[in-house]
This record gives sequence, C-alpha cells and structure tokens, in this order.
Amino acid sequence: MKTDNLPKRLTIGITIFFFLSAGLLPPVLPVSSGQAFTVGEEREVGEKLLSIVQKEFNILDDPDINDYITNLGKETLRLAGSQFFDYHFFVIDNKEFNAFAAPSGLIFIHSGLIDICDSEGELLSVLAHEIGHAACRHIADRIDKSSKVSIGTTALILAGILIGQGALSEALITGSMATGAAANLKFSRQDEEEADRLAYKWLQEQNVNPEEMVQMLDKMRRVSRYRRAKVPTYLLTHPEPENRLGYIEERILMDRSHTYPPPDNFAFKRIKYRVQTITKNTASLIPILENKASEADTAKQDIMVYYGLSQAYLENKEYQKAEDALAKVISSYPDKHILQTDLGRIYLEAGKKEAALKIFTDIDKINHQDIYNRYYLAKTLHQKGELARAANIYEELTLSMPTNSRLYYDIAQIKATLGNKALGHYFMGLYNFYEGVTPTARYHLQQALSLLEENDPTHIKSKELLAKIARLEKL
Repeated sequence: MKTDNLPKRLTIGITIFFFLSAGLLPPVLPVSSGQAFTVGEEREVGEKLLSIVQKEFNILDDPDINDYITNLGKETLRLAGSQFFDYHFFVIDNKEFNAFAAPSGLIFIHSGLIDICDSEGELLSVLAHEIGHAACRHIADRIDKSSKVSIGTTALILAGILIGQGALSEALITGSMATGAAANLKFSRQDEEEADRLAYKWLQEQNVNPEEMVQMLDKMRRVSRYRRAKVPTYLLTHPEPENRLGYIEERILMDRSHTYPPPDNFAFKRIKYRVQTITKNTASLIPILENKASEADTAKQDIMVYYGLSQAYLENKEYQKAEDALAKVISSYPDKHILQTDLGRIYLEAGKKEAALKIFTDIDKINHQDIYNRYYLAKTLHQKGELARAANIYEELTLSMPTNSRLYYDIAQIKATLGNKALGHYFMGLYNFYEGVTPTARYHLQQALSLLEENDPTHIKSKELLAKIARLEKL
C-alpha cells in the first residue's frame, strides 16, 4: 500500500509559496523575446515540470498500470495524427479528482479520478479530452497569454495545480503574485469545446459510445455541487461542466442513429482494482471487497470484485487467500492470459519461484510484447540469480517505459553485482534522476564518468544527462 507523499507535497507547496511571496521567482520575465511561445520553449517547460513532479509526487511506476494507461492513450494519439512531441502518461498516487495535460505531451491522471470512473469509456473520455488540449497546444496558448512568466515560474505554477486540493495549493493559486498567471492557465470555453469535440470524434472512431463522456461530465457536475467550498482542481482548469454537457448531449441526439457494441470493461476493472489496492489502506479495503464478493455470489455483483480481493490479499501477504480469490476470476475468464501473469505474481511473492517462472515463460511465448509479463519474468530471473538474462529484459523494457525509475534501479543492482561499477553508477544516476533526486543523480553520473573511457557511449550519455540536469536547475 502506498499513501500520498505528504512531505513531498509540503516541500513543493512551501517552496512555491515562499518563492512567489518573496518575489524570488520573477513573474514577469518573458519566456521568449518578442515572439509567441514556441515548441522548443514548451518542451523546456514540460521537462522542468516533469522534473518537479518526479521529485514531489508519488508516480505509480507499476509496469502493468503504466502499460494500460499508455496503450489507452496511444490509440487516441493514432487517430490524432502526427504530433509535435512524444506523449507520456502518468498515474499519480493522489486521492484528488484531477487530470492534467501539461506542456510537451505530458498527461497526468490522479488515482482519485480513476477511482471515480466506472468504465473504460469514462476514463478514455478524460484522456481523449486532455490529448485534445495538448494536440491543439492550448496549454502553450494559455502560457503565451499569461503575462509571459518565466519557464521556471510556469512549471511551478503548473505543479501547484497538480497538487490538488489543500491550503498549500490554494495559497499558490490565489497568491497575490501568482493569481494572474494561474488564472490565465484556466482553459477558455472555446478551448474546452474544441477539446470536447475532438474527444467526441475520437471516441466514435474507437467505437466507444460518447454517452460515456456524458456520464463523466455528469460526475464532474455532481462533484462540483457537493464540494462548492473546495472546488476540485480539475474543475478549476476545466470549467463549466454543465455547459459542456449541453453541447455533447446535443451532438449525441444528432447522431442517435449511430450504434455501438457492448463495452468490454475487463481491463479497466482490473486496473482500477490494482490502483485501489496500491493506493488505499488494505485493512479498510478488504472488508468492503469481502462484502461485495458475498453479493457477487448471489449474482448481484460483478465477479471482478474477486480480482480486487485477490490483489488486496496479496498486498497483505495472505497468499493462499489471494490465489483462491483469483481462481474464481480465472474460471470466469479462462482466455485472459494476463490473469495467469497475476497468478505468477502471487507465486513469486509467496516464494514459489519455479512455479512463477513457468507461468511467465509460457505467457512470454504466447505474447513476447507483454510488458507486464516480461517485467515479472525479468524479476523472477533476477531473484533466481540469472542476472544477465534479467538485465537484458530490464534494459529492453526501458525502451517502452523510458521514465520508469524502478527499471533503472533493478539494472543498477545487477550491473554492480556483476562487477561493472561504471554501469552500476550510470543506472543509479538514471534512477535518481527519474526519482527527482538530482544531487544523488549527479554524484553517480560523475562516478560513472570517472570510470569510463571518453569514447564510451555511456560516457557520452552520462555527460549529456549531467548537462540536462544543470540546464533544468537553471530554469
């Protein structure tokens, strides 16, 4: 179980508030000189923001969750056509109802928003809407109109919005020196309509009923009404859900002859339960799920509740209960190979390495591109001492998950164990960089440089990353 990282949130909130109130972050320095906000400047803001987020927030770096949310976004991106940036999708461990399209193709979804969704279509409608903002460069346009604040200040303001509800975030948004800039980052009605129309179109092209979009907007409206004293951050930047509901419903009426297949929410429910069991207190969650499971036995509840129960038991190290609960789901979905990988995870955690390895190896033969399965195949090989094979798979996975810090830590451990100190330091540098711990990252990269020949490719990469760290720290 993970919880919101309060010390990190306190650090960023106090830092932002102090800098802004003390005037140490200049609110009127131009991002560029005499021209509109450029793609290059947007990339810099995105890189600076990501460095802040990696340091100050708990990003769920689980390969399973990361792969699901990325693939969900990629299908919409395929329909959106060529883009200025490579998109990256992140799930943040935070109970707030929030999602955010940041500069340069960074899409952040809070676990609290996933928790409120009841279907993949609802989640996809939010992702598609955020991609619409990013594809139209609405963020860049808002920044361009926000009194030309500096790149560093802009990134901090955006990070403050990402914090979610609370006194620290509100202090940032309403602070005297940041009010104008933060207010200008709120999307206009025209921005919202353009993003909604694109999202609607992309949902249709994926054969997803846009009614899912209506259901999500209705939830936003209800959340807004119930929490008027503390409007969710998502509604601060995405205003007027009632107006948005109106024209989406009108569009659906115009397209009423369009039919859609029944939705398949297996993958969504599975990931939602995984997010819940990672981010919530399992001692509180298990009784709730057990009660729902008793209803499932009387055909009143989806059998997937047993999946959630299996994951909660696994978090509690109750391995036999986890296996028994998962068996009920497997019997209902015998063709879902991913459930076998889930079973392998239970075996691995229970110390049954050979049984786990057999499952992961068999699934790898069926689908060599399954990132989730391949990660646990590598982890099992790692634990069994087959270090070279494990490292090869870990390194291969970094191509698909280049910002996943966990992978770099695993690789660093193996390289150091095998006696390659230079690569051990290099990968530890990458791990700390993607954790946002730049002083430690700098130390390991400098150690790598001292051990590598100048013409070594890793020497060049280490220098480039050190230069990037220095550049980001100056913004």
